[in-house]
Amino acid sequence: MFALDGDQQITALTASNVERFDAGLTKIHALFDTTGSPIYDSRVGAAFAMLYARFRAQLDAAQVRGFDALRFPSGLARGAQIRNPGSIGLARAPQFYTPQVSYEDWARWQVKTGWIIRAVLERTTLFVGEGAGLDDFAARAHAFEAAMFMLGYDLRNLQDDIPEQHRGVAPEVAEIDETEMGLNRVPTGHPFATVIEVYAKFREANPTEHSENAFREWVQNNPEAVDRPAFHNAFGAYIYPLRPREFDLFERTVEDVRRIAAGNEIGLIVANDGPGYVQGDARERVCIDCAGLTGLAYASGVDSDGRAVLLVNGGFAGTTGSANTLLSVGRAVGQHFGLLDAQFRPTEWFIRFFGDGLDDFKHRLNR
Repeated sequence: MFALDGDQQITALTASNVERFDAGLTKIHALFDTTGSPIYDSRVGAAFAMLYARFRAQLDAAQVRGFDALRFPSGLARGAQIRNPGSIGLARAPQFYTPQVSYEDWARWQVKTGWIIRAVLERTTLFVGEGAGLDDFAARAHAFEAAMFMLGYDLRNLQDDIPEQHRGVAPEVAEIDETEMGLNRVPTGHPFATVIEVYAKFREANPTEHSENAFREWVQNNPEAVDRPAFHNAFGAYIYPLRPREFDLFERTVEDVRRIAAGNEIGLIVANDGPGYVQGDARERVCIDCAGLTGLAYASGVDSDGRAVLLVNGGFAGTTGSANTLLSVGRAVGQHFGLLDAQFRPTEWFIRFFGDGLDDFKHRLNR
């Protein structure tokens, strides 16, 4: 269904056959396909969204009515980059991991973007001579995708010469939401250890049916297993660490859940899918980031008020209240996985796990 030279309809990709989609799976599908199906992550989506928004911005009012705003979805960057044309005054792109972009919709955009790439290559000599062991056309398609990946790193690369009348505000004075820029590392507040413990109980009782909805029903029907009434009232917030952008526990085996619930070094290796911290390009695994930032903040030697101010000044939180939420989650995650000691300072495992992966965070805290 991802092949670009078939006769399938885009509607063939549905919720029933696309049970999951994310930045990792788009890479897997692109690797398995031999016709040039592109990786469609936040960078590639942002580049296409920006180029099309620029195209529409160059049209006059009469012309633009013939070109609806294509809805190329994108996602948050990890750092200070901009991946949404709306942040610099153009049409906004729908965002991954929101109700605007379902799994099947993301998969469809991988195919639609591939068709667009092929249509361009059929009419041009772009990337002629690319090889990489694929047929010429597929190799050219991947070269095109790679170029878009680089362009989409930060859309400010493409903001010059946008007609003033077609953007909301000039990019240099735009008020850009830091949560969209990916700097903000504030998670949804939740008692991490309690959530993991309760979820582990649920999985032991339900080894086969373990969806989010099944967990919600179990929490409602087993009040004796949940010692916090707020778990019932704030279920959506409490399951924050269970979801795909964090530790993706709904898709884990029972044995993996047991190990993660037990915590310490082994638990983190399982939860992290590996023994070391890898700084991703998108805003994901924020719980681990919070543990890292909390360790850095406590190691800085400032008092409790100073730690919150440190995080606000570094751009990791907008207010001292949200900074304290970050620290609260960071302390819970850090101690659960043995990254922080009883005084919330970095342990030897913290140093081994993070390595030099927090260097950009350190720079922002010390700037």
